[in-house]
Amino acid sequence: MSKKQTLLVALAFFMGAFWLFAMRFVLVEKQETHYHANFAVFVDGERLPFENFLYYEEVAACFGGEEARPQDRVHMHDQVNHVVHVHRDAATWGHFFANLGMTLGDNLFAYEDKVLIEDGDTEIKFILNGGEVDTIANRVIGDEDAMLVSIGEPTDGDLQAQYDEIQKDAHEYNERQDPSACSGGKPFTFWERVKAATGIFNE
Repeated sequence: MSKKQTLLVALAFFMGAFWLFAMRFVLVEKQETHYHANFAVFVDGERLPFENFLYYEEVAACFGGEEARPQDRVHMHDQVNHVVHVHRDAATWGHFFANLGMTLGDNLFAYEDKVLIEDGDTEIKFILNGGEVDTIANRVIGDEDAMLVSIGEPTDGDLQAQYDEIQKDAHEYNERQDPSACSGGKPFTFWERVKAATGIFNE
């Protein structure tokens, strides 16, 4: 192969590689965690309404830095009191309730100025996706989970009725555009796009 032919082959190779990079650079999408779950909390048969606006994150309060605040990782939006917005893969139900200013344990639930402790008269029950579980505080919130926290003296029938009352619309929220998403606030920078397009600079 002549020197000219070698240069043409090399040029063709680099042009092809550049074209591939350019296409990936333009078409690559930012990979971010954002999914939803549903939940309800009942105390002595009454569902907590979560009416206080302090339970909800506003889009203006969301930060887009690498180190997100705990509230940015998992929260509620727009006074919708049964939908959990998850923005970190490892976010747990314990994290979620802590962000609401509540304490959740296997034998304790604290909210506002009330501390409820499991004893002979009070039970704390957890129903996850239709089945009773012993603990949820350290359980990672799953995509489209439905979680019931029930405190009081519920019978099995009460538990089922409470669980059935949860609006199970997490899938619908997954499918729709979410203008209140914290993850939407951080732009896809040039360098992030280069790293995503090449795949060789990622840590």
